[in-house]
Parts: sequence; structure tokens; C-alpha cells
Amino acid sequence: MARIRAIADEEKVAKRRTILDAAMKLYQDKSYELPSVSAIAKESGLAKGTVYLYFKTKEEIFIVLLEEGFTLICEGISAAITDADECDPGFISKLVHSYTDMIRNYHGFLTLAAMTNSVLEQNLDLNIALTFKKKIAYHLQILGAQLESKLPRLQKGAGAKMLLHIYSLTVGLWQTLNCPKKIRPMMGDEVLGIFNVEYFKELRGVLMMCVFAFSEVDNKAKN
Repeated sequence: MARIRAIADEEKVAKRRTILDAAMKLYQDKSYELPSVSAIAKESGLAKGTVYLYFKTKEEIFIVLLEEGFTLICEGISAAITDADECDPGFISKLVHSYTDMIRNYHGFLTLAAMTNSVLEQNLDLNIALTFKKKIAYHLQILGAQLESKLPRLQKGAGAKMLLHIYSLTVGLWQTLNCPKKIRPMMGDEVLGIFNVEYFKELRGVLMMCVFAFSEVDNKAKN
């Protein structure tokens, strides 16, 4: 009986993964627009009703995918912090570059993150929304504590706050610079030139200023 239940559980996990993978594929293929549940069901080879057995809305599917992406990026940052030598004068710069490279390589993450509050969380069950927020907070706290161990200038809890600011800057800058397709051909206009910059180059510069400024302010508060 236990074996039958285990097989059934494995099948459920596999179907759930199939739905998530199908949703991500459609999302990336369609220029990062959220596909319908019907389209996801068709792509996954499952009935629409089956998809609804696992996820109540398409937004729930994509909040799971966003959380998975956030987790992978945090794991990458954690590894980068562990491997880094805090005595290295380029420690901060290397961490910022590692972070921006991970964001760059996770195609579609920024677009998904940018619609978190305005789209995804608007059509979620309250418990699911709270669970998502708690997972993000957990990752920030764990990673923040790890960062504090490498940057003794930071007070306890300051690492998580700094990472929250970094994530907010990452998403906010993307929302500002990622112009709609219909506007992009006009970006050569002199007035619009301020927006015509390379996102990741700007992001690295902004994050470097954020980390150094945050560390300095926090160190003064500690003293």
C-alpha cells in the first residue's frame, strides 16, 4: 500500500513539474507574456481540469516559477559569497557581477519579477501569497546573515535589508528602462536618450553605490 501511495505521489510531482515547465516554455516563447491555462494545458498534454487540480490560477503557476527562480539566484549568490575572500579589495565588485550575471542568464526572470505586485499577487489565494512572501523573506534573511559574516561592518539584520534594497533596485530599474515595443523605435530621440542605456551596466553601477553607501551608513549607526 505504501508503495502504491509513493508511486501516486511521484506521478503528482511529475505532473506538477510538467505543468510548470510547459508554462515557462510558453512564457519564454511568447515574449514573456502570461499564457492562458488552456494554452498551458495543451502544451503540457493534460486536460485543463487537470491543471486546475494542481493550480487554482495561472498566476499561482507563475508565482511558483518566480519563487523557483529567486531560490536559484539566491543559491548562486550564496555560493559566490562562500567562495569569495572578504580580504580581496574587489570582493564587492565580484559579488555584484556574479549577481547581475545570474539575473541576466535567467531569461524572463526580470519581466516576471516586475509583475509580482501588479499582476501575480492580485489573483492569488491569501495563504499562497503569504507563503510566497515568507519564502522570499527567508531567503533574504539566510543570505543576509551569510553576507554579514563576510562584511563585519554590517549590523545584525542589515544584510537582509541591504539585499532587499538590491532586489528592489534590480526590479525598479528594469521597469523604468524596459520600454514597450512601440516606443523602442523612438529611443534615439534626444529627450529620451536618458532611457537609452544598457540595463546590466547601469544596474552594476547602481548596486555598487548601494552596497557601499549602505555599509557606510550602517557602520556609522553601529558606532
